[in-house]
Amino acid sequence: MVTENQDLEQQLFLPLNVGVSFEQALDMKVKDLALIDCSVDINTSVREVARIYELHQEWPGVIIISGDRFFGMLSRQICFEVLGKPFGLEVYSRRTMYEFCTTINIPSLVIEGNTSIPEAVKQALVREKQNIFDPLVIQLDGKKYKLLNMHVLLLAQCDVLENLSDEFRQLSVIDPLTQLNNRRGFFESAQPEVVRIREDQNDLSALMIDIDNFKKTNDLYGHFIGNHVLRAVADEIRQTLRQTDLLGRYGGEEFIGLLPNTSIDAACVIAERLRDSVENRIIEINDYRVSVTVSIGISHLGAADGSLDVLLSQADQAMYWAKASGRNRINIWSKEQPHTDAIELLRKGLKIRSAKNTNNNLAKVYDETIEGWARAVEMRDKEMQGHARRVVDLTLALAVKCGIKDKKLEDIRRGALLHDIGKIAIPDPILFKPGKLSEDEWKIMRMHPIYAFEFLKPIAFLKNCMDIPYCHHEHWDGSGYPRGIEGDDIPMAARIFTVIDVWDALCTDRCYRPAWSQKEAREYIQSQAGKLFDPQIVERFLELLDDPLVFENITEINGQNVATES
Repeated sequence: MVTENQDLEQQLFLPLNVGVSFEQALDMKVKDLALIDCSVDINTSVREVARIYELHQEWPGVIIISGDRFFGMLSRQICFEVLGKPFGLEVYSRRTMYEFCTTINIPSLVIEGNTSIPEAVKQALVREKQNIFDPLVIQLDGKKYKLLNMHVLLLAQCDVLENLSDEFRQLSVIDPLTQLNNRRGFFESAQPEVVRIREDQNDLSALMIDIDNFKKTNDLYGHFIGNHVLRAVADEIRQTLRQTDLLGRYGGEEFIGLLPNTSIDAACVIAERLRDSVENRIIEINDYRVSVTVSIGISHLGAADGSLDVLLSQADQAMYWAKASGRNRINIWSKEQPHTDAIELLRKGLKIRSAKNTNNNLAKVYDETIEGWARAVEMRDKEMQGHARRVVDLTLALAVKCGIKDKKLEDIRRGALLHDIGKIAIPDPILFKPGKLSEDEWKIMRMHPIYAFEFLKPIAFLKNCMDIPYCHHEHWDGSGYPRGIEGDDIPMAARIFTVIDVWDALCTDRCYRPAWSQKEAREYIQSQAGKLFDPQIVERFLELLDDPLVFENITEINGQNVATES
């Protein structure tokens, strides 16, 4: 008995849950995914099953049934692995599925159709590593069994995480106490606004607002009252500033306002109005009547040479000088102000800023998931074990050498871990073929960067991490794939990673050749500058090779021997 799932190839790489709500995503079950109806009778011969696999290239395995009872599952990979051994075809081809599976004792993971996506992923990833990418058997109502491809399950997990991401998005950019943008949310909105203002050559002013003596308010009335004070000041800021202005809680008792199309004189008027409204507001809570004042620093984009960071730093300095001058006042930044030593002393005496990053939990979930994906890819291809983790450290070292820093390094780290994620969609007969690939097979293999792009594109959290998975096979001279872009059109992160990826590949053993020595690999990298690689990045990489601190432990990384100089 053989049946075929209609339009399966079209289903495998399409987004699974376009338009579903957060609640729907959490309620999704494995039975809702693209399942494959591929059962064979227990008396079917191994030769017949091999022929079925040739007819149905998209089938990752077959379910073996006896009448209406489930007997087992035989994956495509295990079938051809056993038949490909010496005399394997002669020994097993005439045997029935019962005899074959009884002899080789293949484990099968059977999951109820009503199992949730996260729970199914959890069960699948605790299997033995040699079975980690075997398809899953899904038991439906009425003793019906179908197969679920592992990469389809992981794509579904992405959809769930994406919906979770939307919910966490508000936590990551909105301060829950004041409902203003938090520091992260403010900067995400402010950066494009500054670019627009700079291009249009319009005015832009910034206000840095700090509640005076707030620690005393907390000490005198307690943090419960202190929180009401923070909310009241935020409310005054919201009412005084315009809807077109960007507002945020910068940290602790400090707030920030970005005023587009506002001259320094107009900003002074707005700041004075805000200072006055806060001073005259009485906050009544639990029989207490509390009032506070604020100090406000003002700066203008013109004096900051068009830089948002400089603009906010100047507003910050002006605010501290307002405090030094007596508090409850506004102050405009200028070069003549003593905004160095005096301000630093005030900073040390007044407070130490602390801002909780509400995105930590989401980032931790994603990082654990990303590392799990990287391990799963390595488990599938035994030759690549340790590769992703090795290239991460060297890629980051080279990125720093090329002047990349801060948040972009974290994006590069995640991108390096995910660089081969697209290979989960490459059929086993091609990915594990021991000999040379045909031209048609190469066309499929070269699709893995596109599969990576489609796999990661729906995940907003990873939007800045896609350059390496998508572009690490592009070449400086335009001869690479999948898009054939060249030179500076190739993202910097991908240009950096490509050098490290090739270096690691050359310096490790492969089934078709032993590892090259570092000297041989170095000469090859150098010879391909201006062809495969960005010449300037190659230059930085060669400098990195000459740094003994970077390479002193390269001979033993993650348990795999790496060839040394010869």
